[in-house]
Amino acid sequence: MSTSTIAAIRDTGGVPVPPQPVDVTVAAAALGPLAVIDDDDPRWATIAAPTGWTAARTVEHIADALLFYAAQVARRAQHRLPVLRDGRTAPPSEQVDNAITAAHVLEGLLRDLGSARAWHPSGLADASGWVGMAVTEILVHGHDTAAALRIELPLPGQVCARTLARVFPWVPDTAAGPEHLLLAVTGRASIVGVSADPEWWWHSAPLSEWDGRPRQRTSPPGWS
Repeated sequence: MSTSTIAAIRDTGGVPVPPQPVDVTVAAAALGPLAVIDDDDPRWATIAAPTGWTAARTVEHIADALLFYAAQVARRAQHRLPVLRDGRTAPPSEQVDNAITAAHVLEGLLRDLGSARAWHPSGLADASGWVGMAVTEILVHGHDTAAALRIELPLPGQVCARTLARVFPWVPDTAAGPEHLLLAVTGRASIVGVSADPEWWWHSAPLSEWDGRPRQRTSPPGWS
């Protein structure tokens, strides 16, 4: 995808194109190649850098995170709710399927969110902010898992571009495609001009509230 295409996604006719709820399930569908690896393949025990988790635990976390998001959105939460699950004993193929199911649940809830907002550690997020965060969780951790399994995992370019423009608005357009930019801003790739801050964070509140500076995490991750 060219930089002109990315720019068009960022701003079409002067109106930014936000992520859409369907982007969550499109991102989850990209996890398909993970499901073809046998459950007893020893590669599932490989550490999925830069996380400290195994490949199996990393894909499990995707479902955990999406279900946490779903709970926050469903209840229009104004504070952190207890997580629905933090790990589940199941073979990797079921974990992949759980992640896809959780993505569909979240998509449906986001379609109903309308102009309401719900609490996330990164801010009081609107629907497009939640979509951008969910897409990041799915594709970045999907990439981590695929790298540990030593397989390719193509990422959907248009979805990545919308995500970057919405929750990482400080990332510059470069000759690199949006798939690579998403990996770079989250510390998975190196691209000149893109800061790979280990404390990277989302801007999940409406873009009208962005102060023009890159966001950084202000609290440690809540996952084990």
